[in-house]
Amino acid sequence: MEPGFKAFVKEKWGSYNGQGNNISSLKEKLKYLKADLKVWNKNVFGCLQTNQKQILKDIEILDVKDDNDVLEESDQIRRMELLSQLRMIDNKLNSLARQKARTNWYKFGDMNSKFYHTTIRWRRLKNEVKGVQVGGQWCEEPEVVRREAKALFENRFTATRDFGVNLGSVEFKSLPHDISLSMVSSFTEEEVKEAVWQCEGSKSPGPDGFNFTFIRNCWDVLKSDVMEAVNSFQETGVIPKGCNASFIALVPDDFLRQVHRVCQK
Repeated sequence: MEPGFKAFVKEKWGSYNGQGNNISSLKEKLKYLKADLKVWNKNVFGCLQTNQKQILKDIEILDVKDDNDVLEESDQIRRMELLSQLRMIDNKLNSLARQKARTNWYKFGDMNSKFYHTTIRWRRLKNEVKGVQVGGQWCEEPEVVRREAKALFENRFTATRDFGVNLGSVEFKSLPHDISLSMVSSFTEEEVKEAVWQCEGSKSPGPDGFNFTFIRNCWDVLKSDVMEAVNSFQETGVIPKGCNASFIALVPDDFLRQVHRVCQK
């Protein structure tokens, strides 16, 4: 990590005033920090391509002096420093190239290309239901397959007066009382930190988003606001519009196995 980076983040983070509840406030602070980091990056690193060209010119001058046997010891040290700087810049440029390639995939990955159609064709063949077992006989007639599939799901999800959904012999397991209480207890800082440290460091919401490596490196600065956002969600159960959200569907394993067997026959 670049020297002074954490100090810069700490200074800027303390100057922000987020708006709204704790979750919205955290989102706004991250937005402000992203803008300031772009300025910091330009001031510290400048234009990498321009710096690379200048370093190559300086190395070329020293190489010419070396060819003429007039390279002094100070010039040799200078040449080694320039080569080290050149390697660092090359690594940064390679990293940017990989990021831009990933961005291009986000933008153009689903366009009308050969790769896209090959992927869709493979997925369609993999998920295709060839036929079903009807009365002990294997049938591949499209109309019969559609009718049996429709009847299967209608039977499974037909509402009843006593339960609401008919799942046959599927039985739901329940959690012990102590574990049930732990599911609604307040999150601790250790739990949240452990969850952050278990995530892949390079994962981020987008090509220019904050990844988990950044969050771990700046945890001492961010943890107070992160914990306030987590506790706010636990108390209200509300994630403001514009923040990250996920939808989780729980489907019994027995039901999935039955559907899988029908699709594989």
